[in-house]
Amino acid sequence: MITNIIEAGSSLPAVSTGPWLAGNKGMGDAALWQAGGWNLLAEQLELPVAVLNATALGNNLRWMQQFAAKAGVQLAPHGKTGMLPALFQQQMAHGAWGITLATMAQVQVAAAAGVPRVLLANPLVGLRAMQQVAGLQQQGLEFYCLIDSHAQLQQLEQFFAGCGQTLNVLLEVGVSGGRGGVRGQQAAWQLAQQISQSRHIRLVGLEFYEGVVKAPVAELAGAVRHFVDDCIALTLQLAEQKLFAGEQIILTGAGSAWYDVVAAAFAAATLPANVLPLIRPGCYVFFDLGIYQQAQQQVLARSALACQVEGALQNALEVWAYVLSRPEPGLAVVGLGKRDIAFDAGLALVSQHYRPGTAAPKPADPAWQLQKIMDQHALLQLPPDADVAVGDMLSFAGSHPCLTLDKWRYLALLDADYQVRQLYPSYF
Repeated sequence: MITNIIEAGSSLPAVSTGPWLAGNKGMGDAALWQAGGWNLLAEQLELPVAVLNATALGNNLRWMQQFAAKAGVQLAPHGKTGMLPALFQQQMAHGAWGITLATMAQVQVAAAAGVPRVLLANPLVGLRAMQQVAGLQQQGLEFYCLIDSHAQLQQLEQFFAGCGQTLNVLLEVGVSGGRGGVRGQQAAWQLAQQISQSRHIRLVGLEFYEGVVKAPVAELAGAVRHFVDDCIALTLQLAEQKLFAGEQIILTGAGSAWYDVVAAAFAAATLPANVLPLIRPGCYVFFDLGIYQQAQQQVLARSALACQVEGALQNALEVWAYVLSRPEPGLAVVGLGKRDIAFDAGLALVSQHYRPGTAAPKPADPAWQLQKIMDQHALLQLPPDADVAVGDMLSFAGSHPCLTLDKWRYLALLDADYQVRQLYPSYF
């Protein structure tokens, strides 16, 4: 088993001979941790530090599970977003069907964390990967993966026949210019028929990813719905011809931008009772104030059902950093860089401002804007009279949480009192 959560009062990993954790940024004094944890506002952590807001995380977990329940679908959240086993466990506890992953390394982490059912949202290719799956299945993992070619089928059949196991696969349907997946109904039918003749590879469902559908902006929602409807129709046709193995048929799609459209299409199709509709958003757990906030606004504009879910998704991930220098009246140099926070989908927004010794953080002035980010520094543009001083602490909310989370080995779980009592190890 791997470590899911490190609790205050327990031993910290890789403690050096001194009071600081060797090689792990964003940490604090080991003795304080043993005594009960660290307080962010008391400057008991090294900055920059990535923090997860415990209240926002709990809210987001509940929100998406409630949406899934109202929509009549199951949830298999994509774990690649954060690779935090602590959250895998919480998602399963909230009612998730399983965890979706992208690589075999990620599957190994989830299995070691005790996740009982995983969907590898990729083809299973390569001897080592097949050996790993065989070993995990022997240990009791319920495993599913995608298939989109006869060549892959032959490789899988040869290996799993040799070790006397069966493998559950989902037919992956793609779009021209997209990622993996068969192109067109004829290719889908041909491959499904070939799989149905295999003794060791079991076709148990159909998978698609609507996020790669291309169309003009004004027509995109309609194009996505048309693609999803086609995938549903294909699934029902394959089922009618008895090309799926077993009684239950998995039908799955939906990332973080179009999960409402996918769920609505599933509901409109009045699927047979033996078809399991499954959606796979991942970034909802962390949310952001950038691309996923924009995507969620579009979801709420489209979906009356989403509007019925109590509350709203909240930004749960921030990076705190010190102001290092005020070399010019309209400029602050912040100890935050490309090695700490995502920058691929727009520069982070300043969220909170705290001056050590004051009562509490205040909302940052919207006029404070990052203008450039480098390896270890960020340049913050300010009004000339801005009350920002060297040693002030600023929190930053980035866009595209995956590319922030993969920069941190440990995420600090922040309570409402800015106390850190738990660390979540990440396994990117």
